[in-house]
Amino acid sequence: MKRFVILIGLLIGFATLGSAQRKMQQLDEEEAKKRETLSAYEKKSKGFDIDKLSYGGNLGGAIAGNGGFFMLQPMVGYYFLPNTMAGLGATYIYIQERNILGQKFSYNVYGPIVFARQQLLPMVFAHGEWQPINYERYNATTNSVERFWSNQLFIGGGYGAKSGAFVFALYNVLHDENSFYASPVTLRFGFMF
Repeated sequence: MKRFVILIGLLIGFATLGSAQRKMQQLDEEEAKKRETLSAYEKKSKGFDIDKLSYGGNLGGAIAGNGGFFMLQPMVGYYFLPNTMAGLGATYIYIQERNILGQKFSYNVYGPIVFARQQLLPMVFAHGEWQPINYERYNATTNSVERFWSNQLFIGGGYGAKSGAFVFALYNVLHDENSFYASPVTLRFGFMF
């Protein structure tokens, strides 16, 4: 009988030991997964993460009886926070016009862009942008065409998700007689991916 009790005790001990070993292995696997997830999160939260970059820009243009223009604004942004992006871009506008004498002429307009965008709702965002523009204008004093820099500071918002097409309206708070744009209000269509 003693041998039977010892045998049963040993079997129960081995079963308990095996169960404990399996439980320890499960805990080790779960701990390894947690460490891996934490490591991936820490890696993304430190330094530059290429997955947070967004590329795109704005397009525009028009054709009229006395000329037309084509606008291209490539942009690249970085999401510093899940819904907050800041970035850089450039403006290039090609303009072709006919003056009152019927002479055709064309010129180029260009300048950098610094912008910030805050996604307020899934499809609504606020946008701010500083845009110095270099363009040609006639100087009556010297009777010549000169290149001139004009600063634009746009604020506004639009409709569109973080990725894909969007439309937005901006107001130039620095608009004056030297501004490149005729109106302080600008409507744009663009995309970001």
